[in-house]
Amino acid sequence: MKKFIAFVVATHLLPTQLQASQAQLYAELDEAMNGWQTSQHSVQDKDEFEQFKTQHLNEYHKYVEEHFAEFDAFRDKLIKQWGDAQTSTTSRYVHYSQAENTRLIVDFEQDQLVVGIKHHADTDVSQENAQAVFKRFLQSNSALLTEFFKTQSVKEQQATIEKSESYIIDNKVRAKALLDAKRQIQNQTQQQQQLLEKQFDALLAGENDVLSPNALTNPQNYNAQQVLEKKKADLQTLQNNRLKNLKESIKELPSGRSDSSVTEFVIKLPKNTLAKQRASSYLNQITAHSKRFDIDGSLVLAVMHTESHFNPLAKSHIPAYGLMQVVPTSAGVDVNRFLYDIDEPMSEPYLYVTNNNIEAGTAYLHILNDRYLRHIEDPISRKYCTIAAYNTGAGNVARVFNSDDSRNIKKASRVINSMSPELVLEALQSRLPYDETKHYLEKVLSREALYIQ
Repeated sequence: MKKFIAFVVATHLLPTQLQASQAQLYAELDEAMNGWQTSQHSVQDKDEFEQFKTQHLNEYHKYVEEHFAEFDAFRDKLIKQWGDAQTSTTSRYVHYSQAENTRLIVDFEQDQLVVGIKHHADTDVSQENAQAVFKRFLQSNSALLTEFFKTQSVKEQQATIEKSESYIIDNKVRAKALLDAKRQIQNQTQQQQQLLEKQFDALLAGENDVLSPNALTNPQNYNAQQVLEKKKADLQTLQNNRLKNLKESIKELPSGRSDSSVTEFVIKLPKNTLAKQRASSYLNQITAHSKRFDIDGSLVLAVMHTESHFNPLAKSHIPAYGLMQVVPTSAGVDVNRFLYDIDEPMSEPYLYVTNNNIEAGTAYLHILNDRYLRHIEDPISRKYCTIAAYNTGAGNVARVFNSDDSRNIKKASRVINSMSPELVLEALQSRLPYDETKHYLEKVLSREALYIQ
């Protein structure tokens, strides 16, 4: 793990000469972008791409099963040992010591660090103990914390470490953690469903609109839809199996009163400043790619803030990677095809190189804005739809405006073009199929104001 972290931090600092042919990419970009929009690929080329996407949907479920089996085993282990299961998300980074009796939580949303110490229930843990633990974390993770915060304030804040609370690791605490795990499984299943829908939109889009009027009459597209429905059913089966295994894990919990406790200490960091400080180190790359793809830099920053809080190591359980939470198998495939004319997902190490991640995320915003949603005439309305589509896909955006629940974005565009931007935003916030996307749209728009100059 330490070697991997060192690799990620080092790749963020790679000199420009090691980036893949940037000068050539810039020189050829306009031609490539225009050609991708207007060229007519051969029937064989389209068929091969559709076959690739369908094959990927078949392969992806196996990966999801393996990923969640590993995650669930780690979660159950944490619940037994700690009473809860604090794991890394897109808004926080969690690191356990090798002995697994201390942990550090870097909370990007709350601008704070939390040091947790597992100890005997009869032992009182002092702030001096916490200081010593935190000092060890600083020594072993100094490069990582510097990468996260771009500031020396972490070390300066040691004097303000304060005791938060203590709890005994008993089955009452574990029961709450199991209920949280149940909600987490349901949420993860919903995220996987959204991803499948986004992949389905890309599969049926080809060189046309998302689910064009004749899309479902094509036998190959009909087969693709059957694959989608089967994979949704597989996800539901996987969720049921995970919930069943969670229930079974209760039998393995220790009985009787626990002799262990956890005490947490909070280190407060300056509010509302660290996000901008983290963002500042990426401004040159964001500016270059936003100009390159004709996307407002303030929007790229707002998306990045919402997706990862400028944590270059962010990883979700979809999984999505890095600053802009690029999904290798959906946005990654679309961007690879758009920029490099290759039909393959982006790799995890590739997306942990910050310039690659910013390029991919900004290019995907361009694809949504200039391809999927190009029939929306008002640029403000199109921006609202682009933000929502980055999270949930263009097909789900179309469903908001089509009375028949169709995923046809060209059809939805005619409705959108008859509405004011204010009404378009209101419709999205009230009728998007997932609450997560409603909140996502609101967060991105509010954060965009922080970066408009």
